[in-house]
Amino acid sequence: MRYLFFLILTFSLLTSCQQDRVEPLADYPNAHLLMQADELNQLMQEEDLFIIDARDEIEEGVIPGAVHFPAVSSLSDDDHEIEHFLIGPDEFQEKMREIGLNNDDRVVIYDEGNSLASARLFYALDYYGFGNTSILNGGIKGWLAEELPLDDAPVQKDAGMFSFEIQEGLTCDFNYVMDAANNPDIIIFDARSEDEFTGTDKRALKGGHIPNAINLEWKSVLEREGIPYFRDAASIQAQYAALGITPDKEVIPHCHTNVRGSHAYFTLRLMGYDSVRPYEGSWSEYGNREDSAIM
Repeated sequence: MRYLFFLILTFSLLTSCQQDRVEPLADYPNAHLLMQADELNQLMQEEDLFIIDARDEIEEGVIPGAVHFPAVSSLSDDDHEIEHFLIGPDEFQEKMREIGLNNDDRVVIYDEGNSLASARLFYALDYYGFGNTSILNGGIKGWLAEELPLDDAPVQKDAGMFSFEIQEGLTCDFNYVMDAANNPDIIIFDARSEDEFTGTDKRALKGGHIPNAINLEWKSVLEREGIPYFRDAASIQAQYAALGITPDKEVIPHCHTNVRGSHAYFTLRLMGYDSVRPYEGSWSEYGNREDSAIM
């Protein structure tokens, strides 16, 4: 009888462990958000395809049919008291209309390769209610690696009719972050470098990090050698799991000006995280406030 009880208990424990084990992902849960160069090339004749070159400077040609929108500089509100804060809805709508965007377009964004500029625009589009956007994996470097054609200059499109619809659940402010620092159901995701996180690299009045924040530098999810493609889903999943960044928690990504934080936002979305609320003020606000709690 004791032997039978032992067998039942052992089987029960093994079954429980198997149920708790998370199998490594074979692909990104939201794989449609990350487009490969050959995939984009096959879509070039689609009428609703809208390609945006988000680089600040165009040093070589552009992907055929792309418009140019220097995302990082164009999305920064120069009049805002917080450095590089995202422009407001009316200005964003005007800029998107100027490049020819309509709400029913299918947007693919690319940059020089590391997806920083692309992710910044991806986040802005998400926040202002445009939900049909992908980033080109590896940017222009990934496109050239496939020996695909380039045009000499970007295209100029007729004015579009894009209209915004603010998604309030996709941002948070200083007070929200202060409260979240002590909430076990919320992960504060610091995408800055380790030196910024520890305060060795001080870029505001205060150095350090938000209490209970978790640090994973934005570029850790990219390949270290060669073209900066996103690492495979299983590798990113393993990084997140090791730090306790799990999909059952709300996640607040940030950096210094939320450019790198936007990259973390995109990666979280790519990995299927449904509750992601970037802190737009980031360390540029937090590190310069007298009433901020610092570790």
